[in-house]
Amino acid sequence: MKRARSCSDDSGAALIVALIIVTVFGLIIGATLTFADTSIRATVQLRDQGAVAYAADGATKAAVNSIRNSTFTGTSGQCFGASGTLNLAGFYAARSAAVTCAPSPGSRVRVACTSLTNCNRPGAAILTLGNIAGEDGLYVKSNTGAGLHVHGVVMSNSNINITNSALATNTGVYARGGAAGCTGPVTSDTSPPTAKTCQESSGSALNVDPNYAAETSSVPVYRPVPACPGGSSVTLQPGYYDDAAALTALTGGTCTNKTWYFAPGNYYFDFHNTENPALPTAGGDVWTVSNGNLIAGTPTAAGLLATPTIPGGCVNPIDSATALGVQFIFGNDSQLFINNKVNAEFCGTYHADRPPVVMYGLKTGSESTSSVTGLNMTTTVDAGQFTNVPRIGAVDNSSATWDGKVTAKKAVTGTMTVGGFGPAVGSIPAGSTLKSATLRVVHAFSAGAAGTTGDTRTLLVTPTGGTALAAVSLPAVTSTVTRTDSVTLPLAALNSLSTQIHNGTFTGVNLTYSATIAESGTESVDAILLDLTYAAPAFRAQSGCITKGPYVSNSSSICAFISTAQSPSTVFYIQGTTYAPLAALDVSFNNLTEQVFRFGVVARSLKIFETASLAFTGPVIEVPDDSPGIGFGVFLSTFVCSGLGPCSTSGIPDLTALVTFVDPVAGVTAGQREVHVLSWAGSR
Repeated sequence: MKRARSCSDDSGAALIVALIIVTVFGLIIGATLTFADTSIRATVQLRDQGAVAYAADGATKAAVNSIRNSTFTGTSGQCFGASGTLNLAGFYAARSAAVTCAPSPGSRVRVACTSLTNCNRPGAAILTLGNIAGEDGLYVKSNTGAGLHVHGVVMSNSNINITNSALATNTGVYARGGAAGCTGPVTSDTSPPTAKTCQESSGSALNVDPNYAAETSSVPVYRPVPACPGGSSVTLQPGYYDDAAALTALTGGTCTNKTWYFAPGNYYFDFHNTENPALPTAGGDVWTVSNGNLIAGTPTAAGLLATPTIPGGCVNPIDSATALGVQFIFGNDSQLFINNKVNAEFCGTYHADRPPVVMYGLKTGSESTSSVTGLNMTTTVDAGQFTNVPRIGAVDNSSATWDGKVTAKKAVTGTMTVGGFGPAVGSIPAGSTLKSATLRVVHAFSAGAAGTTGDTRTLLVTPTGGTALAAVSLPAVTSTVTRTDSVTLPLAALNSLSTQIHNGTFTGVNLTYSATIAESGTESVDAILLDLTYAAPAFRAQSGCITKGPYVSNSSSICAFISTAQSPSTVFYIQGTTYAPLAALDVSFNNLTEQVFRFGVVARSLKIFETASLAFTGPVIEVPDDSPGIGFGVFLSTFVCSGLGPCSTSGIPDLTALVTFVDPVAGVTAGQREVHVLSWAGSR
């Protein structure tokens, strides 16, 4: 008999407990290993981040040191030599770096003059270099007795004439002959304090032409004057302008109450209205501005208003080290006249090594005559009575001919029309002045002298797309021998040939040869060739009425380079240096609110008239004081990458910094500038 198993038997429970314990320990160990792996991965990642941070930090410091040891002065794109990016291959732990640099908008202007050859301002506020008998070096007159205040040295190579006014400067006044060279009250604050009047100018280091160079050594591209805008403003682009009449019409002649913007860059004004038959002669070579606003340079927000704020309409080089302005270069007898109801402001470009010259009168240069010769036919337009017309394309004893039969003693006429005679594309630059156009005709007539009575031979030239010139006649044929006759085409005012040459649109002409004979015979034409002479745009020294003296007032024979109207409604400001050592300036100071000539004047002679509307009591002509070691700032962005690079400079930089550099007053010296870190931040 079998006994039943008890229900309370716990056999196998130990196995379950063991399994639970093993599972729990497995989970704990698994979690521990997971955390360990995560920790290891995090450690590796942190090490990578640390390496990037160290590389970025070191690369940025290398960039700072590179600028500190250079002569870079804040010009965009040139922080590291000729580049705005410093590439550092294999710089740190198998990594490379690239550091980009951009000038800080807050960079400040540095004005320094360690010597007369290392100076970004003139040595004198007023320097007149002329010494023409009967011409004042500096003439100042007021109709109210108001004084003229100047900030900087006043230097005349001849005399100073103050009439019903008073000249005062914070430094010294110098004239040839010392006190005897000055007429009228003069006050100067020099050392020693007893020197309150004119001192001798001859022998002074300041009494010499500083010989500033123009901003460009080549003539800019020719620009036609734009049409009067339908809106309130028009922008002119840098280039060469030769038509004073067109500029006058745009800037107030028939286009009033506009704002005329001159974009930053170099402008060359050499007016040819009295020389080029393609241009109108009315007004001569004088550009007159009337009834509107003129802003030359980079316009400010205030300068872009519907009614611009002047002064303050363009970025001033005395306020901004990144100022991009204009230089107006004038040649030959070209003149600028600021007439009534004008608000004008001209701003120059800041330079660390030379003054911001705005108005520039050329001292050297002349134009020369060039030629294109042997231009020939390329197409037959109408053979007319002639055969073998294409043969006239070259002098080769192969002729186009016409057998003229005269009956009942009635003269007969034979004609042919050919086209071509165009120069190579671009060989005659736009803006050129056509000096002569000559046709060379190689021809013969078999009847010779027997056919001279009543014979005529004419040439009619029509520029392609233009109007016909006046017909010209060939000399009478006196023998049967082949001859070459040269005839000059008329260059009357505004004819289409001169105009096309000037505009750069000349492509050729159609030419009609016409022979009328009174005796039967064979008319032979071996060749017809066109020769052109022209003067291409060129820098020409100021000359003519501008360089003649003594200057007293404007006339047709003696004139001022720049002159202004004596009108209370006209103001103009030159935020830069005026340099015209061969010319006289004749300006009126009217309703001013600040300095007129901000960076000094260099001229042959300067004549100033102060009107009753002049209320500004500060200096109207100045040179800025030297800066106390002021420098510039740059933004640095550093990018790190693996390998030898070069690293991409797009995306988020690994480190950014704002650093300023301060040069000593003595000038820019590599390795001598102070470094100030304003911010230094790595990416997160």
